[in-house]
Amino acid sequence: MICLAIPGRARGQHFIGKHKSEVRKIMKENIKELYEDDSSRNPVYNMVKYIDNLGNQTLIYFFSGQDTCLYSKWMCDYSMLNKVVSGLNEKYEQSAEDSWHYTLDGLDYRIILNTGEWFFTITTKSKKQE
Repeated sequence: MICLAIPGRARGQHFIGKHKSEVRKIMKENIKELYEDDSSRNPVYNMVKYIDNLGNQTLIYFFSGQDTCLYSKWMCDYSMLNKVVSGLNEKYEQSAEDSWHYTLDGLDYRIILNTGEWFFTITTKSKKQE
């Protein structure tokens, strides 16, 4: 996530502030269930998109003009909701029904769960960006 709650070994990995090349390296080495999807380009956002084979999850990292990770969005099928919320509750302090927070290296971060019609989204960003 990450300090974004993505599956597997990256659960404790924090991506915000990392360079795009480092994010790609960590994802390739540690998150085998997601692969980079370069089939579509977005000219508005500097981002890297990951998807799984089943179409149940999409993870997008957004970067600054200097290729530093600013925040992430993890979109998941509702079949994953209970497991994801349980993982967030275990790892982070809950701020409200739909948000969690943590501090790393003196900086505060927030994880927000938004529900949509077909999927839910977990957004992780610095509290300074809110």
